[in-house]
Amino acid sequence: MAYFGRLPVLFWFTFCALWSAAFCAGAANFTQYEAARVLNGFFSTVAQGGGLVFINDMFFVHEHARKINVWSFFIILSPYLGPLMTGFIIAASTWQWAFALYVLMTGLCLTAIISFGQETYYDRRIAPESQPLRKSHLQRVVGLEQHRTHLIGNTFSQAMMRPVRAICKPVVLISTIYYTLIFAWVVGINTTLSIFLQPLYGFGPRQIGFFYFTPIVATILGEACGHWLHDFIAALCTRRNSGRLEAEARLWVIYIATPFMVAGLVLLGFALQHGYAYMLAGLGWGLYVFGIMIATVGINAYALDAYPEAAGEVSAWLNFARTTGGVFVTEWQVPWATAVGPVAALGTQAGITAGAFLLVVLLQVFGKRLRHYGGRLNFRTN
Repeated sequence: MAYFGRLPVLFWFTFCALWSAAFCAGAANFTQYEAARVLNGFFSTVAQGGGLVFINDMFFVHEHARKINVWSFFIILSPYLGPLMTGFIIAASTWQWAFALYVLMTGLCLTAIISFGQETYYDRRIAPESQPLRKSHLQRVVGLEQHRTHLIGNTFSQAMMRPVRAICKPVVLISTIYYTLIFAWVVGINTTLSIFLQPLYGFGPRQIGFFYFTPIVATILGEACGHWLHDFIAALCTRRNSGRLEAEARLWVIYIATPFMVAGLVLLGFALQHGYAYMLAGLGWGLYVFGIMIATVGINAYALDAYPEAAGEVSAWLNFARTTGGVFVTEWQVPWATAVGPVAALGTQAGITAGAFLLVVLLQVFGKRLRHYGGRLNFRTN
């Protein structure tokens, strides 16, 4: 996005996500399916990895947290909405129809991008009368107009080095590590929970689909709570700091989110090991997802306020933390829980989540000094 422009990257990645989704639906064997899933996973995360860029381009600082809350809501909702719909689909048909629905949804996204998408990059250092003229919407969508007018002045090597320079900043690195340690369990639980629910409660595809309403409701509640919570805390900290909002003020919401995450993981572990009523398992899962929703907005808003000139880079690194941690946990979640029991496995995850909170305290105490020590990024373009 720092070289080709915002809109072309969004378009071409979504276009490739569409055909890779169709490849998933039409895969003839597992090898083809696995290859298609890898490709789709790469292309379909463009809005997740670059969302902060659009928010920073279009909204003022005091609006960031509320917009990040909306954006994060859909990110966290999506991995639960898919299994929910799939559970009902495969109960009555084949799994290919689930991917056919995914193809349709991706196609609608691509249509919306072509119809309504706009290039959001705007260099405020250039006078309005000297800005490149917009001529063809279609050319902006595919990136020809950005290339022709040299809209973004980065060279390819400069654009490629931006993420490397961003992660070298202590604040960005610590934020990424923290988010990895709390979000990895989201993916691990989501991808393996059905394996525990089937033998424990006798759930079939339809029942598992209904069970996925739990994290969806928790995400909705987290978004509704965060709609006012983040702005309230920011306003309170601004008044107490003589009218100045420091980036570290965004982290106070994590103090609220952490008890929900820890308690949710512990309760879910006990419910799965001791066969508690599935409502208690759902409650534990919901508490954890609710806390994750609040913490996600807090850490994203903090990273954006700390380095607004690197909105795309910090967004990409936090998305990297979200996905990479989950991939590793998914591989050994079931063997781990089988070997030591869900109480020990999920209890350890709760302990890691609680321990990771110390990184938040570190950022609140030393974050401003670390930002001054690391200095600004001074990219050629913001």
